[in-house]
Amino acid sequence: MDTPSLHIRADRERLLAAIAAADAVVPTTSTKPIQTHLLLEAKDGRVEVTASDSQVGMRAVVTGIEIPLAGSVVVSSRQMAMILKESSSPAVEMQVVASGDSWQLAIRLSDGDYALPIIIGETLPPVSFFPADAKSISLAGKRFEHMLRQTSFAMDKDRSSPVLSGLQISICAGEMCLAATDGKVLAEAIEKDASFLPPEGEIFQAVMPFSTVQHLARILGSGQPDRVQLAFAQKLVFARLRVSGDLTVDLTSRLVEGSFPAYRMAISGSGTSVVTFDTPALASAVRRVSLMITAANRAVVLRLEKDKAMLENLPGSGGNARIPLPCQYSGNPVRLGINAAYLADVLRVYGGERLAVELGRGLIMREPGATYLVMPISLPS
Repeated sequence: MDTPSLHIRADRERLLAAIAAADAVVPTTSTKPIQTHLLLEAKDGRVEVTASDSQVGMRAVVTGIEIPLAGSVVVSSRQMAMILKESSSPAVEMQVVASGDSWQLAIRLSDGDYALPIIIGETLPPVSFFPADAKSISLAGKRFEHMLRQTSFAMDKDRSSPVLSGLQISICAGEMCLAATDGKVLAEAIEKDASFLPPEGEIFQAVMPFSTVQHLARILGSGQPDRVQLAFAQKLVFARLRVSGDLTVDLTSRLVEGSFPAYRMAISGSGTSVVTFDTPALASAVRRVSLMITAANRAVVLRLEKDKAMLENLPGSGGNARIPLPCQYSGNPVRLGINAAYLADVLRVYGGERLAVELGRGLIMREPGATYLVMPISLPS
């Protein structure tokens, strides 16, 4: 049996950032218990924290670590993350120690000492390294996180289709586009940069899995990386997130096989008429009328007349609400059924104070760099 070794001293928050990033891909439970663990490797003045499930792998590299003894250990991810998260100690020391016939990882903090069992004889699934020789694109972490928020809500939450459950990424010369749809709501976000080039051909398209998008959103939301670098190779997507000068996080994931729907025709052109609302007022009205709808029927009714709007729920056991809304509208009177949850999702990410809704086959809403489509619901006559 190999003798494990490891001894490090580190700033607690710095090490926690790396462990928390890797822990993002660790499942709560698994048929393979090893997948609920992470690998800690200390060498050359840095610590690599690696975690992997059956689809996504994560490697977080933190530098500026004191390493009296290089080595590696496999320990419980959740225990390690929670111990460091709940502590207020400025520093942490970790060292492999013998305990009878077994080995443990001793964790010393100013507000508590712990010992975690070490897994010996099992290894985590390998995590591919970011391909240094592949074409990649780079953009601001804040913008990429915003693009994920603008689109990911439209992924198919019922997971009825791997493709519709995922997020399409398209890259052509000077443009990157993220898009998601479940067939009832559609969201697209576009970023333009002269440095963007497709990995191959004139245009590159791929679908990132649902879980991969969730992992990216979690890391981007908590770590706030300065830059995000994306690369594609061998049916894999690689994301490198530069969280700080001493922490880099690499995520590797399989891509979804299959073709994403050709959705552009649905949002091209303009609607037959346009109604304009004050965004906060519309969002408030949607929240209030949603109090009266049931899980079995998420529809609300939007009635439009000249410069007048009324938002109401369908009669039911949940109660009734009729909320008048000022608007700018000059078209014919119309009565529309809308899924309240979809409209609320759009309003949560929409950034403008005024919202122009194009009425056609669906409700189309646009803002700089993003377009949203909510399909109407048939209403009883």
